[in-house]
Amino acid sequence: MSKAYDPSARNDAMVVKFKVNATGDRWFIPYNDNGTKAAQVAQCSKVVGNTADESVAGAEST
Repeated sequence: MSKAYDPSARNDAMVVKFKVNATGDRWFIPYNDNGTKAAQVAQCSKVVGNTADESVAGAEST
């Protein structure tokens, strides 16, 4: 069975840079909007996923 989207199969060199206002800001508005900034950033990272070698596929860019 084929998969339409498999974030764990991404190339290890792939990183998506998310522009943020300040270091530690969330990358986009996550579902847990009542959580702490750290919890929101963790949720952003979880949604973005990892590459095949388990590196985080997203990063902040200020």
